[in-house]
Amino acid sequence: MPALPNPAPPSAGEAAPIKSGANAIIGSFDKGLNIFEFLIHADEPIRIIDVAREFAIDKSSALRFLNTLERHGLAQKNPLDKTYTVGARIEYWAKSLRQPRALVDIARPYLRRLSEITGQTSHLAIVEDDRAILIEVMPSDSVVSVRQTAGDWEPLYCTAVGKAILAHMSPVEQDKLIAQMHFRRLTEKTITSAKQLRRELDRVLEERVAFDDAENNPQVSCIAAPLLDRQGFPLASVGISMVTSLYEGGPRQQVSMIAAVRRIADEITGSLL
Repeated sequence: MPALPNPAPPSAGEAAPIKSGANAIIGSFDKGLNIFEFLIHADEPIRIIDVAREFAIDKSSALRFLNTLERHGLAQKNPLDKTYTVGARIEYWAKSLRQPRALVDIARPYLRRLSEITGQTSHLAIVEDDRAILIEVMPSDSVVSVRQTAGDWEPLYCTAVGKAILAHMSPVEQDKLIAQMHFRRLTEKTITSAKQLRRELDRVLEERVAFDDAENNPQVSCIAAPLLDRQGFPLASVGISMVTSLYEGGPRQQVSMIAAVRRIADEITGSLL
């Protein structure tokens, strides 16, 4: 049997073959991480030529790596001199490593006050995969109120806390999450398509508040607002849940409650910065 020819090595910037065995790596991903580390440790803004020289690749490949980092918020390009610095996403990641425990401790007294102001159960939520997960719940003293517990989760597309976070994500993250959603009609008001959800998220961005108008449970409606860092990345969201039948017009008509949720979200955000 004739010997098979050795495969040609990949050109600069192309993905190296995936090695077999326990030490297998993806060459292009490995190089991208090394370029990101180079960017982090640089004493001054870097240029495309700096990356090309450091990693022995052509300038077009260096540009593609930097464009990819920029697209994900890991690099920031100066449009005037075409240099690159570390993007805001790294600060978001650093903060995320300290959450959710630290976030809960900070938010707890604000949630208590929100429940007192509105008479509703209040909660703090984060996104994990395609779910909104409650990481803290503050019950209401009202005789009739919604019962929730930390650890409860719901789909992003039909929850106020989920939509408040999703609307403020980067386009890349948002597209990725929406693409993997399986829209199920849970009530007659449930959002059931990506197109419908995107329209709703545009409105959330404009109004800085999100609603669940009996979309997940016909007996429960919610109002929520995002907690954002200095760059506008969503860290979490804060909201309240109410018994739908007790509030005429639904959550969008509860002006005083909407104002309270926004105000408490702003106050928690101020404590985090």
